Amino acid sequence: MEQEFNLAEELAKQPHLLEIPGNLLMKGGPEGYIGAALCLRGTLYFKEAHTPLVREALCQCFDEFKRLAEPHLTWLWREEPPEGKPLTTYSDAKPLRDMLASMDEDYPLSFYYTNGKQSNDASAWLFKIFGKSAWEAKIGRNLSVLEFSVPLLYQEQNPLSFLRLFLDFSRRLAPEQGYAGHAFNLSVTNRDNNEPTEAFMAARMPGLDVGTAGLLANIPEFKPTKIKTVSWLTVLDQAHLDLVGGLDALRAQLPSSHFAFYDYGAGVVIQAGAYPYLCGDAEDPRPAPYVLLNHVLKGIRYETVGSLHGGSHDGELRLVGWSADQWLKRLDVDESEIAGWRARLLADEPSLDAANTLVERL
Repeated sequence: MEQEFNLAEELAKQPHLLEIPGNLLMKGGPEGYIGAALCLRGTLYFKEAHTPLVREALCQCFDEFKRLAEPHLTWLWREEPPEGKPLTTYSDAKPLRDMLASMDEDYPLSFYYTNGKQSNDASAWLFKIFGKSAWEAKIGRNLSVLEFSVPLLYQEQNPLSFLRLFLDFSRRLAPEQGYAGHAFNLSVTNRDNNEPTEAFMAARMPGLDVGTAGLLANIPEFKPTKIKTVSWLTVLDQAHLDLVGGLDALRAQLPSSHFAFYDYGAGVVIQAGAYPYLCGDAEDPRPAPYVLLNHVLKGIRYETVGSLHGGSHDGELRLVGWSADQWLKRLDVDESEIAGWRARLLADEPSLDAANTLVERL
């Protein structure tokens, strides 16, 4: 009798399979650090990061994250900190509350907590704050970002933990939009040299997120009425929800057997499928739950954000211009195909149940 494949056991045996050497697709080849690490990552776009209320909410989010991640955290990176060095070992870092309390409202927030062995390693545990200052908010650049991630092994062993974390963080920060699913965390200090790896993998994994949220958040193309993408978890605040006809309209188009909705106070979090997807089946790699949700929300999704990566140095693959636009449209299908995708979802994909949803689903 063939033994059933156990993903958690295999990930525990060979965690390095989810790590990619740094500079792998750059001229000169790989270097001796981890350039990209596959993980489950959440991204929330929120405002008022310069205010005491939101800064305390960020601290509460980190308190909650630490309950899961603290034994693994090794480094804290900061960009141009007002005091201290940019790099600190986690064990020597001051508490986040203390650091925020000493920062003026006109100082932007930049914190990257990681768990790499080397300081420049990409890692699957990540807590990253990119917060706009008061003066930036006053001129209309008020969109800040929280990103956090867990290893895939942790998700396999604790299938509801990340979902709970994402919903709790959304309730604390009241984001305008956001999403969570598979992603490659890139080296904090060598992001540019590992974007080609992200682009290469994204072409083969439609469920993968790409780009640097903190850099996208306040570019002219990033308009408040649009969203970047859909994923396993997708956040819509009330303004976005109204643009697609409201909650009842969404529920009428998305079967409750495979889609769950959660109230986070300022809008809803949509769960698409029983678990996060990297790919669909061999016939079409696009995950059916993501295709159907993307179709329903296509009217409020960006057609372009300019570029998702920086410019090429030696002709290496990057998601810029046309290729970035194609990534945004990767889940698009014709209206005539929707019935087939819906049938595929209902026939082939596992349904939601108590093992993969939270009790407070709407």
